[in-house]
Amino acid sequence: MRYSLLNPNAYVDSNLVGFVNVLEGCRQHAIQHLVYASSSSVYGGNTRMPFAERDNVDHPVSLYAATKKANELMAHTYSHLYRLPTTGLRFFTVYGPWGRPDMAPFLFTRAILEGRPIDVFNHGRMGNTVTKYGDSIHNSKWCEAQAASGRPAPKARC
Repeated sequence: MRYSLLNPNAYVDSNLVGFVNVLEGCRQHAIQHLVYASSSSVYGGNTRMPFAERDNVDHPVSLYAATKKANELMAHTYSHLYRLPTTGLRFFTVYGPWGRPDMAPFLFTRAILEGRPIDVFNHGRMGNTVTKYGDSIHNSKWCEAQAASGRPAPKARC
């Protein structure tokens, strides 16, 4: 079961309270531009592929997605109220050595090591976009550099 279903307060504490603390820190210390991580989970039950930034994201299908959507709204509000430029990056499944234990690579590895079959969902007809953590770091730094230069980062590729 997803951790957000077992412990919703952890997501509220980290994604909502934690993000307000980040926004307040930026405001109080006159940060010039905040680049932050959002999530592709905000697309919720959208069925049109590929996802696009202009897609409606008002129907999250998980608490995690709702908190990330709330972060985007709070960032927009701080941009408006305090003239704090913000750029949210909607990452798709990021994997790497410090990934979550409920992600497929860890689940598959654990099942193989324990001699169990791998759980297959949707009759094996699944697709997912994944991003290696190093690529996420590279893209985040590139967006930060774009923001620092005063040039807006491309909306769909940052």
